[in-house]
Amino acid sequence: MTRPASTGRDLRLDFFRGLGLLFIFLDHIPDNWVSYLTLANVVFCDAAEIFVFISGISAALVFGRLFLREGYVFAAAQALRRTWTLYVAHVFLFVIFTAQVSYAAQRWRNPLFAEEMNIAGFLDDPGVAILKALTLQLQPMFMGILPLYILLLTGLAVCLPVLCRKVDVLLIAGAVLWLAVQVFGFNLAAYPDGKWFHNPMAWQFLFVIGAGFGLTHHVQSSESRLLRLPPIALSAAFLASCVVAKLLVIFADRIAFVPEGFVDLVWRASHKTSLGPLRLLCFLALAHVAVAAVPVDARWLRSRWVVPIVRCGQHSLEIFCFGIFLSVAGHALLVEYGYGVVAEAMVSFGGCVILIAIAGFLAWSKSRERASRGAGGTPRQMPKGGEA
Repeated sequence: MTRPASTGRDLRLDFFRGLGLLFIFLDHIPDNWVSYLTLANVVFCDAAEIFVFISGISAALVFGRLFLREGYVFAAAQALRRTWTLYVAHVFLFVIFTAQVSYAAQRWRNPLFAEEMNIAGFLDDPGVAILKALTLQLQPMFMGILPLYILLLTGLAVCLPVLCRKVDVLLIAGAVLWLAVQVFGFNLAAYPDGKWFHNPMAWQFLFVIGAGFGLTHHVQSSESRLLRLPPIALSAAFLASCVVAKLLVIFADRIAFVPEGFVDLVWRASHKTSLGPLRLLCFLALAHVAVAAVPVDARWLRSRWVVPIVRCGQHSLEIFCFGIFLSVAGHALLVEYGYGVVAEAMVSFGGCVILIAIAGFLAWSKSRERASRGAGGTPRQMPKGGEA
């Protein structure tokens, strides 16, 4: 029987998740020079990997501890309850997103904006489109993460006993499914035509890896043979080579000695939809280096300059949803009134300030709520460790 590990909150999870959410907002504004400062333009991964990986860790921290303490039925019920919360948020986000895009397309007489945001099918046949949206088959632009997370968390609720008792078995199953996607191209259908942008049969592997690390490093004092870390020097060297390769691919048309075959091979190996092998390994190397560089007790994580980002990570669902609203609004404004260095900076940094302000308000509201009911006792709370 393994003993539970420490239940203290790891602020690194909140910080990197908050940073990833700000990156997602910036990356969702096309042709925006500020987005070139994000992760996606340096290595072969982006904020989506951060979100999925940390979500896997957080899910193991919360529901793995519940499984060990309360048993499978209660833990699975809580995981499904969280899934329902995500589903409701997705439906609400879809409604607001559709209204935003429809209004912008009509207000500025720009029907191409609706096509770009992938809601033209909804405007043409709203009855069918609503049903497809409710079944997660209609995914407008920028809205692929929540449906992916809904499926992943539902799968975790089913696989909790395997995760907590035979984590290596779950990792092997996840690796086999991921490999099958790479070889045979399996994916789920999306409406009106096409496939899921974030293929859940591939991205589940990163989520499972995160859950395995969360379980073995924070919940149980057990070890996994499949999750043993390589020497940090090896991860750092691989990450550095990825940075060089990324730059060569980006500037291939300006560098005569970069062969075209190399560029094609790199892009295929780093395909986002199928979570290509180069993309997966690059992110795992990045995560290893980041954990090694930032100790769990790093004092700067509690500094006044970093706390706002940490708060964004602690309220990830709300910040993600507001980030989608702001990115659509920012993109519409830039499309209508023109791009430019100043305009793009104002939209980008202004949106980040708004998201940080929202996270600060949510943190203040939660602290006041806890203080107001502290004298009368608090109801039983979920385990610490991060929002699942």
